Amino acid sequence: MTDINTAESITEAHEEPNTEGTEAVSTDPKLVVIDPQNPTPEEMAEMITHMNVNYDAKVNTKSVNYNFKKSKDSETGITTERKTLQLPIPFPSIEGIVNIMEAGGKQLELLVEAIEGVINSQVRSMITENTNLDASNFPYEKLSWEFIANMPKAQRKGGGIPKEIWDAFAIDYISIMPEVTGKEIEAVNNAAKILVAKLAPVRTRATVLEFLVQQLAIYMDNSPNAKEFEDCVTFLVGKADIFLNVSDEDMLKNLM
Repeated sequence: MTDINTAESITEAHEEPNTEGTEAVSTDPKLVVIDPQNPTPEEMAEMITHMNVNYDAKVNTKSVNYNFKKSKDSETGITTERKTLQLPIPFPSIEGIVNIMEAGGKQLELLVEAIEGVINSQVRSMITENTNLDASNFPYEKLSWEFIANMPKAQRKGGGIPKEIWDAFAIDYISIMPEVTGKEIEAVNNAAKILVAKLAPVRTRATVLEFLVQQLAIYMDNSPNAKEFEDCVTFLVGKADIFLNVSDEDMLKNLM
């Protein structure tokens, strides 16, 4: 069954976007804005229906928003801003996944690689948060597909945000916060380092976590680029909530 109202948002890093065939409009000579002609909701619904019919129920097509960070040419000083691109994307349905498994070969290999990628993201997130983990004390039960599937979506997603996006988020955070909060640049820099480290350095310090969540709210209200880094902020707020609600017993388990 197709959910035409589902819209996923993916933030991608890019260097030089291809502007061929795309209208770029800007009153600032140092700014190039790439604004794609996205389909209307009615057109998108029609495209989704058409794609699902053509794929014989092997896909579940969803409307996906692809967001891009701004890029600046170091030589010309020109900043390129690419607006959100909306596309109908055919994802394998349950029937499609079964067909992939039955087909075997390269299709099945790719499916296994995707599954391994999810688990590896979970491992990387865990060892980043807890530097005391090694092969002898690693909580392997947290790598089961069932456990990962039941994690908050924002927590799962954080492991998949590219490093370039985290770095760009930190730069934007540092450029915005001194002016809107009146804080010294050094203090804002220190906060950005903790945020990019996904709050791991302060995971046991409730007061600091609560303060950083407040700062993130201020950032989202004031940054013109907030939408580009919404995934980062959502992940951080979710991670802070987990750290704030972890019990002493759970914390002790991670250290033994």
